[in-house]
Parts: sequence; structure tokens; C-alpha cells
Amino acid sequence: MKTRRRNYDKDRMSDLPDSVLLEILSNLKINQAVEMSILSTRWKNLWKYISVLSLHYRSFKSIECFINFVSQFFSFRNEKTSVQALTFECRYYFDPLLLKRILKYLFSHNVQHLDMTVPCTLKQFPLSSNFSYHSLTSLKLSTSQELDTVPPVFPNSLKLPALTNLSLYTFTFRCTNEDDEDGYADPFSGFQSLNTLFIESCPLFNDKEGLFISSLSLVSLTILLPIDYDFYKFKLSTPNLSTFHFAGRPFQNLSGHNNITNFSFIKHVNIHIPLCKFLKYPSPSIILFDWLLELHLMESFTISSNALQILNSVPDSWKIDFPYLHNLKLLKIITSEVLPPPNGTEDFLLRNSPSAKKVIFPETTLKEIIKQELRRDKQLLKRFGHVFDRSGLNLDGTALRKRFSYT
Repeated sequence: MKTRRRNYDKDRMSDLPDSVLLEILSNLKINQAVEMSILSTRWKNLWKYISVLSLHYRSFKSIECFINFVSQFFSFRNEKTSVQALTFECRYYFDPLLLKRILKYLFSHNVQHLDMTVPCTLKQFPLSSNFSYHSLTSLKLSTSQELDTVPPVFPNSLKLPALTNLSLYTFTFRCTNEDDEDGYADPFSGFQSLNTLFIESCPLFNDKEGLFISSLSLVSLTILLPIDYDFYKFKLSTPNLSTFHFAGRPFQNLSGHNNITNFSFIKHVNIHIPLCKFLKYPSPSIILFDWLLELHLMESFTISSNALQILNSVPDSWKIDFPYLHNLKLLKIITSEVLPPPNGTEDFLLRNSPSAKKVIFPETTLKEIIKQELRRDKQLLKRFGHVFDRSGLNLDGTALRKRFSYT
């Protein structure tokens, strides 16, 4: 009986190697991991060696407790332990100086994956050209959106040589020369290894400015615009781009504005246009037809029924001679219970690719489709799941009728 009791009381977990215990602690919020130090002397200092960190304000009793914890935590970590990844979320006021101090610490400790959500009250996100970003491979930045606030400006002069994945939500892009009102913001040209770029709800500083996306290595580009954006112009210099996702109002021809992208290389396209009236733009259908011409060698095409209705607004559009889309292998149509695809659309798009597979999805599955096509890591997909609720792309028919007017 005594032998059984001794075996039962034995702390078997503490006998595990440090690597296993640190893996366990890495799956906890960092404040929870610190609390584990009271279990025994074996656990007392383990949290100081955790390299995968998660800091969420919701894990604390108050925002004051959160800020107090964060302001001290990094000072007590083991100085020689690098930071492999950090997920950080604070949607209330956060001291910009403390945020800059945290970023400086992270980059001096070779952080590789950074996922940050901070308040929208900052004028400029404190990423400095003085930091060393040689280790950073994945960056996801989000600012919590508030009414009557201007999103912080994303800097133009950063050099992130190892960065392969970038995801931005609610930032402002501004031309480097503030006196040039017709210029283009150029924030990505210093990202030599960029493979995947995701931009959502990132306005331009004014309607006259534009966004220049320049990258020799970029393969996948996603641009999601809110329906209330009055204008958004961009030009591309992305010769190796193969996947293009766009949601919002189409404002321009893809090859216009001195674009240097060979759109014939783009194989996978997703276009979603919300239900709304184009009050300032008399010919969105012409722009969409131009996009089809420029993307004529794509192999998979996902398009919403709203976009098809806009194309159909041109009289007899499905009867015109359209000798394109010969390489199409997969056509996905996102249907809406409010606005189904017009008659003749499928035959028109598949006219020159009769063997292509056709798939029809309800609108509620749109976010799942783009999730699969982006082929991103699990952490990105967790964040991406909330995108469509904020953008109004995952609304049911009743909500759409209440929120938008349409023709």
C-alpha cells in the first residue's frame, strides 16, 4: 500500500526534459506560464526560456494589470534565449514608447514570426529603420478599428530581407514625398524575399495618392477593400505573381498606371464585388471586362454572382466575340440568395474551355474558399477567419438588404 501511495504522489511531469516542459508552456498564455513557476523549484525559472510567446490583454483582470505585466516581463526573460514567435494583442490604449521598447527587444532577440494587434490611436507604427530585421520571416500587423480615427501610417523605408509573409489590417499608406499629392506609396520594395502579401482595409492618405506594390519574389497578392472606399488606385511591379485575390469595387484597369506586371503569368484569380451602387463610376462593367482580358491565361477563376451581374449590365455582353480563357480548368461561382448569377454567364466564361470543371458555392463559404487558396499557415488562417465579418463579405441575404441598395 505504501509503495502504491509513493508512486501515486510522485511528480512525474517534473521529470520530463526541459524541451518537453517548454513545449507545454509555449501552448499557454505567457501569464499562465509564469504562474506555473509556483508548482516547484523545477518549474521556477522555466518560463524565462520560452521562445514562443503569447500576450493577450483578455487573459488579465484589467488593462492596467496587462500593461504592468508587459512592462516588466521582457526584463526578466533569459537574455540569451531568442524569441521565435510572439502573438500580441491589446485593443486599448497602449503607450507608444513601451511598444517601441518591446519591438526593439524582439528584433534584438531574432524574432522570426510576429503577430501584433494594437490600438488605432497611433499616428505611425513604431517600426524603425534603425532596427535589425534580418531574422523576421512572417509579419502580421493589425490595428483595432475605432470610429473617427485615422489608421496609423505604415512606413515606406523598411528593409526586411528575410520576410516571406506579410499581412496588414487597417493601416494607412502614404507617399514618401508628402508634398507630392499625386505620388505613390512604396512600402514593400525593401522586402526582397516577400512571397505572400495580404492587405485589408488599408486606406490611402488621400484620393490622389496610390499604392505601388513592387516585388520580384511576390507570388500571392490579396487586396480586400471595404465597400465604402470611394477610390483606390494601385500599380504593380510583380513579374512572378501567380495568385491574385481582390474584394471591393474595381476602380482601374490592372495594366494601367505604368504597371510592370505580366498578368499572363497569373494562374489563380478570385474576384468578389459587394452589393452596392457605383454612383461615381459609370462603367465598372468595362473595367471588369478589361480584367478578364488581362487575366486571360488564368487556370482557376473564382467570381461572385454580384460581379457577374455587373458584367451582365452591358447589353448583350454574353453574345460578344470573346476569344479568351482557353486555359481555364476550374470555375467557381459564389452565389448569393439576394442576387443569383444571370443567365448565360457560365456558358460565356466556359465558351473556350468546355472541359473546365464548374463548381457553385453559396456566399457563406467564400471565406473558406479563399482560406484554401491562400495556402497559409494555421496561425494566419486563425486571424483570417475574422476578416470577412469585418468586411461585410459574409453577410446573409437579410443583412445585405438592410445594409446596401443595389440594382
